[in-house]
Amino acid sequence: MKIVVAYDGSEDAKEGLKRATKFLEEEKGEIIVLTVVPIREDMTKEEVANAKNKAENLLKEAKALIPQVPLRSVLVEDYSVAEAILKFVEKEEADLLLMGARGSRPDILRFTLGSTTAKVVSFAPCSVFIIRKKFKEE
Repeated sequence: MKIVVAYDGSEDAKEGLKRATKFLEEEKGEIIVLTVVPIREDMTKEEVANAKNKAENLLKEAKALIPQVPLRSVLVEDYSVAEAILKFVEKEEADLLLMGARGSRPDILRFTLGSTTAKVVSFAPCSVFIIRKKFKEE
């Protein structure tokens, strides 16, 4: 089984990474952690370099969350995060994609899917498992 985890550092994505290991408990396979660097045409070389550096740190963070599991980490640059994820899972012939219900933006309501997640779910060539970190009331 080939599992891709779309990882953006959000709490939902962290939960998804941990959950990916559960899918491999009964079946052998690999986990690929994918981070997409969103780029724009008007970005300077310095802005692109900073975005890549942030993405590389996210991949290191992902490996540190589950150090007992071998991961393949991939960084992709694209103008559309959703399209980058879709192209990647198709190219890899992934069996399963895990991604958070919403990204790391705090202004997205906790009861909605983020726009990237909604697009990916609509067009994914494989099964998609949406992770939502359990909300804890204080």
